[in-house]
Amino acid sequence: MSNSDFNHIGYKNRTSQIIERSLIELYGINGYKSIIQTLKKECKKSEKEITGNYELFAGAIQKIFGRIGDRKILDPITIEMSRIGIDEPNHTITRKQVPMADTATTRLLIADDEPHLLELYQDWLKFDNRQVITAENGQKCLEIYRKEYYHSKLNHYDNYFDVVILDHIMPELNGVQTAIEILKINPNQRIIFASGYIEKILSESLTKTNKLIEVIKKPFSIEALDDMINNKTIFNKFEEINSNHKEDITARYSNAITILNNYN
Repeated sequence: MSNSDFNHIGYKNRTSQIIERSLIELYGINGYKSIIQTLKKECKKSEKEITGNYELFAGAIQKIFGRIGDRKILDPITIEMSRIGIDEPNHTITRKQVPMADTATTRLLIADDEPHLLELYQDWLKFDNRQVITAENGQKCLEIYRKEYYHSKLNHYDNYFDVVILDHIMPELNGVQTAIEILKINPNQRIIFASGYIEKILSESLTKTNKLIEVIKKPFSIEALDDMINNKTIFNKFEEINSNHKEDITARYSNAITILNNYN
């Protein structure tokens, strides 16, 4: 084995150790496992292959987490690598400008039956002055929503949750069933469905709630969800269509598909 081979192996081992140590220090062992599990699904590679290849690791982090991943994962790791004299080999990933956070608190309620996804949502969406509450199924989500909504009314607050994010397929109550019950409590609640079947859930929710509800297509990056939460373009356009009671369901569905296609 040549000296270059030994050097390459040494680099991979040191890179892997730095990534593992940095992530555990930042997010604890459970947070580390959650991030690695997500990366393994994305890259279709082992933990050792991912953490030993900085370019692969950094590219996957940016794809999944976007600018939040830059700020909260890559920056601390690259600082540590630079501190001990390890350069990022051929690292050409472009860092994105991170906008200043709004000072107002945004409250999110997220329901999904995959625990590792809930951990990711909790870890990454809580930044920028957000409060994130999660539920492992639709029934639990509804219970949380009902409790917090009526508590806010008793104390003369505005609507407690700015956005409710619902996975399409969940046990006990699925996304549409949960949305129906939430809208009975608060018809003005903003909801975002997460689904791999945009046309199906759009049609189902429109038929059962008589209301267009935002949808983000799975799989999606945390950055894409973050952008949809912050950007109310689709929400405002859907609300405009919802206010036009003269349009039938077919016309509203067609307009909604056009809006979603243009947005994506």
